[in-house]
Amino acid sequence: MIRVLLLFSLIVFNLEVKAQDSLVNQDISVNSQLWLDYNFSNEFKNGKNLQTQIGFRKIFPDVFNRFLVISTLEIPHEKSLKFLNLNKPIIKTFHFGSGLIYTQNNDFKDNLEFRLFQGFKFDIPTVKAITLNNYVRLEERFQNNFSNSGWTAGYRFRYKLSTILVYKKHLSNFVDGFYIPLSAEVFFNLKKSDRYNDLIRLEPGLGYKLKNNWKFELYLIFNETKNNTATNNSSSDFILRLRVFNGIIKTASKEPQIE
Repeated sequence: MIRVLLLFSLIVFNLEVKAQDSLVNQDISVNSQLWLDYNFSNEFKNGKNLQTQIGFRKIFPDVFNRFLVISTLEIPHEKSLKFLNLNKPIIKTFHFGSGLIYTQNNDFKDNLEFRLFQGFKFDIPTVKAITLNNYVRLEERFQNNFSNSGWTAGYRFRYKLSTILVYKKHLSNFVDGFYIPLSAEVFFNLKKSDRYNDLIRLEPGLGYKLKNNWKFELYLIFNETKNNTATNNSSSDFILRLRVFNGIIKTASKEPQIE
């Protein structure tokens, strides 16, 4: 763990040095970013789960800082399609959520976004040790850039394909140790917003899970996005992301479940 922290510090320092070299031209068509977020969940007796993320994101060169709070209500789906003779439902969970994202810009006015979204997850079983997780989501984005133009609305469709690799263990029996989360995600705008529209994201990562359900994940992310700022039509983003999960807080008496 100490080696991982030292490596993390070295990468952050390297990003800051490169950022200083880029400040002169403010060329952010290719940039580096640092994302940090803390995640916690509350599980209710009816199986519903409220997930909350508190995050901070910074871009190099020094163009903006972003603060976000996003909560998602996860509702399990247990009905299967009987006419297809399926033992398990195709859709695993439905998701409803909202979030606030505040972007503190250096060279132009700040941006506040209020976001609503609805989605669902379903799995595609492949070999025994690998399951492909699918997440489909529709977002309604309302933004205000404090320029007396009021609120603008945008709508976006997202699709994410992900899996988790665990060495010599099936995911259903995995309790603790290292694992490899992998995902790819595409964003399609049905109506463009003022900031941060169509996007392709690749997320390879490395995670470690403790027996008490705390998890730590480190990602090296690549984004290819359109309309990243008011002065650029597109950009390539290289992102270092650290995620911390504190497991599930039981809000009602319930037998613990093995993940």
